[in-house]
Amino acid sequence: MLTKLCLAVVGGLMVLPQMANADSFSGVCVEASLPKQVIAARNGKWTELTPEQWQFLRGVYVMNPQTPAGLPYGDKAVLAQVENYPDGLVFFIDGDQACTPMRAPPELLALIQEVGTAKINHPGAGM
Repeated sequence: MLTKLCLAVVGGLMVLPQMANADSFSGVCVEASLPKQVIAARNGKWTELTPEQWQFLRGVYVMNPQTPAGLPYGDKAVLAQVENYPDGLVFFIDGDQACTPMRAPPELLALIQEVGTAKINHPGAGM
């Protein structure tokens, strides 16, 4: 029953990303294979992020008013994306558990990509 509930929650988050709100799922951890299977079933991508991207997203998580206070669980992160949906979903990985999902709108996806390729653009003349 818990497995079906977890699949329904993760599936719902991916099918309706514009409605995903991490407050409802704070502290939730599920076996990482469960959301990974849901993403694969929808021809999606499950991408392990670099340590730099993980650290960047920890900062985003802390400053995000839709996430609970404190740092997310885990020591790495993955990005789940489903074709034809502009948003992604970040899972913070703690061992074999996928925890504290956080919605990643297109603007954040672009920044995650920049951090991953070390192509950070700092417009302006500086000081």
